[in-house]
Amino acid sequence: MRANIGKNNDLVDIATISIDKNLPQKERCAEFKRQIKDSTNYKSDGFTIRAVYANNGATVEDCLRGMMA
Repeated sequence: MRANIGKNNDLVDIATISIDKNLPQKERCAEFKRQIKDSTNYKSDGFTIRAVYANNGATVEDCLRGMMA
């Protein structure tokens, strides 16, 4: 069953996100989460991204930590 994700126009374009690299890692992650609003549904280069994760894979938080480290 798909969650109600709203209209594509409501999705954040990841290119519009700007994060201060001088912030501590925890604050950078929080700022990303605040700006993206929904890290499993967003836009990138005009495409709608709908991410799905396996029950036994890495968590979204683990993936974000790896990208922001």
